[in-house]
Amino acid sequence: MTPDFGTLFDWCDLHASRWETWIPDPGYRPRYFDRQGFPIPGDHGGTLTWALRMQDEENVIVARDELPDGTILSTVWLGLDHGFFGPPLIFETMRFGDETELALPTVGTLYVPPMRTRETLEFPDIFGGPGDTTPQLRHATEEEALASHHEILRRLRLQLGH
Repeated sequence: MTPDFGTLFDWCDLHASRWETWIPDPGYRPRYFDRQGFPIPGDHGGTLTWALRMQDEENVIVARDELPDGTILSTVWLGLDHGFFGPPLIFETMRFGDETELALPTVGTLYVPPMRTRETLEFPDIFGGPGDTTPQLRHATEEEALASHHEILRRLRLQLGH
């Protein structure tokens, strides 16, 4: 069965979800998507291509801002679909606090050194009601992810008094 690409307008519109036009049959749903929202083709559903793209930090980071309180607001391309019912959610925004050391358990005689990580913090949920917070937001398009990032950043700066 050949995918129906719709009109040229549907094909070129950066704000439209692209996943529905690419599903060749109802039993198939791609797992990996590029930053433009198109399924990543290839062996094993695009896993290798996706993994190679994830190695490039410039390809992964959409926006990253340090706030006056030292926390970091980060929006990244995940590529892996987290939208199980609806458009693929392939971008994520999170806020991180201070760097901490996470002690991992020793497995048998194998010593696992401590790992550096950052605490996950809540931030204003721009899709919720007044005063609602969330530890993460996921987005379908890069445009939506950037707009959300900038709105969250604006609200956090107002909240912090900067």
